Amino acid sequence: MIKKIITLVVLFFSFCSAQSIGPVVSVPKIDYDFSNAPIGTSVEHSFVIFNGGGALLTLSSVKSSCSCITATLDKNSLAPGDSAHLDIDYISKGKANPSDTYVIVKTNDPNNPNLKLFVTRAYPDNKPTLSGMPIDSSFRPVADYPESEHNFGSIKQGQVVEYFFPIRNNGNTTLTINDIKTSCGCTAAVVKKKELLPGDWTQIRVQFDSSGLSGKVTRIVSVTTNDPQHPRKLLTILADITK
Repeated sequence: MIKKIITLVVLFFSFCSAQSIGPVVSVPKIDYDFSNAPIGTSVEHSFVIFNGGGALLTLSSVKSSCSCITATLDKNSLAPGDSAHLDIDYISKGKANPSDTYVIVKTNDPNNPNLKLFVTRAYPDNKPTLSGMPIDSSFRPVADYPESEHNFGSIKQGQVVEYFFPIRNNGNTTLTINDIKTSCGCTAAVVKKKELLPGDWTQIRVQFDSSGLSGKVTRIVSVTTNDPQHPRKLLTILADITK
């Protein structure tokens, strides 16, 4: 009976944790290069859109940058982990020069309300036009730390304690954990995996050795990622050490 209650409690908190993470729109590839298509022909492509968050993702409308693009969604509501297809039909109208067109999908993702997908023709030197375009800054990895501080409370001198800080990628591209440093030798920190796909998460294991210490102490763990807006995050552990 006790095991069943514990299981239900764990499931409940897991559900609440997932729900606390809002909808996260994620696209494996935001551009399609039609350079190999013959000039003046119609080009078809299907973009895949995922919901990497923990709440319902809504795709409310689709608009294109020109009349040469017809875009259709196969569904407008995505449950967590679900995906949709955005089918496009592009008519090149005989353009031989590089061309940049795009489709905007409105979403209820607070960090990416206007999802922009590009249809491009590569430049003569084979560099895609996307590389020279101002890309929406929301297309980036986003390091999310549900917790940034943990207090071990009162512990005995010499006791070794540990805690797991969760980290989640709430962005649209792969999040890479580049480095983890601690403020002293008494603290060690390791991560289970260093690359997180959109919507993926892992844990940073922090171990604290209180040997030779006493009183109230604070230690810092510095985490560096490829999140361009918040590349460095400080995690704090506290303890009150008694002899």
